Formats: sequence, structure tokens, C-alpha cells
Amino acid sequence: MSTAAHPVDTHKPPEVNLTKFGMTTFLASEAMLFAGLISAYLILWISQGKNYEPEWLKADKFTWPVLVTGINTCFLLASSGTLYMGEQAVLKGKSITAWLGLTTILGAVFVTVQYFEWRHLYSEHIWFHTGGTYTSSFFTLTGFHGLHVSIGVVFLAITTLMAAAGKFTPHRHDFLTCVSLYWHFVDIVWIGLFTVMYLLPYFIH
Repeated sequence: MSTAAHPVDTHKPPEVNLTKFGMTTFLASEAMLFAGLISAYLILWISQGKNYEPEWLKADKFTWPVLVTGINTCFLLASSGTLYMGEQAVLKGKSITAWLGLTTILGAVFVTVQYFEWRHLYSEHIWFHTGGTYTSSFFTLTGFHGLHVSIGVVFLAITTLMAAAGKFTPHRHDFLTCVSLYWHFVDIVWIGLFTVMYLLPYFIH
């Protein structure tokens, strides 16, 4: 009695990049954290109305640093562009050291400008405890994001050194991919923070 041979299933399931999956999962948790903080700020603002804003924010004599922070935002967004160019270059087997170095510099400029902005606000006697809920929300959200950007700058610097040492190839660049995901994430978060913490109070109050 003859038996029919069963076809062998040669299809292999797609390989999962555990490093990229881990970073994506981490960023998803960070996104929920930022979403919760921003939502809490907006709910407090809507529920309290004008009483939510401290007097210094209402005063015409105080210039809220929207323009300076807007320019600083351009530096941060530009860093995402340079990093993207680096990502594309590594896939083509080209050197990416210059792109990553420029990204690191732009990120460092953003952090530096934000530091001097905080110093200016502090010199104007504007701090966590001086403006009620609004001020505490402002410094908590921008400070938490600034911490994320500072960490990102450190990793970008490490990535730049690795690129200079020839550690990345078109088929081996997982570390670069993870750093890129993180950096693009903090850039996207900043767009939301800049809108709700700077633009809305400036134009609405």
C-alpha cells in the first residue's frame, strides 16, 4: 500500500527583533505616562478656568518665552531630520558619523537653551511653588521631558562614537535603531508639550 508524501512546510515565521520590540514597549509605557500628565494638566486648566493661571502669567509686563522656545523647538525638530538622514545613510553603507554628531549638537543646544530658560524664570521668582497648579505642572512636564532629552543626548553621543568606530553596517544597527526610536519619541512629545504649555496659555490668557 502506497502512502502519499505530505508536503513539508518550509515557511518560516518572521523573526522578531527583540531589541526593537523592547524599546517599542518601553516607549509605549512612556507615552501613557506623558499622556496622563498632559491630560491631568488640561483637566485642571479647564475645570479651574482663569483661576488656574497665576498673576504673573496674566500680567502684560511679563513676556512668556514663546518665541525663544519656538526657535529652540526648531532645533529639536531639526535633530530628528538629521537623525533620519543618518538612518538612511547606514542602510546604504555610508558613513553616518557627521549626521549623528550634528544630531547630538542640536539636542545639546535644546537642553542648554531650556536650562537658561529655567534660570530666567527662577530669576523672575517663578518656580514650582510660586504659581500654584499651573507652575508646578509646567516645571514638572518640561523638566521631565528635559530629563528624557538629556538622556537621549548621552545616548546620541555614544552612538556617534560607535559610528566613528565603524560599529554599524546595513545589517547590524540595532542600537542605532533603538536610539532613533527614543529620540523621535521625545521630539513628538515635545510638540504636544510646547502646544499645551506655551502656545495655549500665551494666546488664550
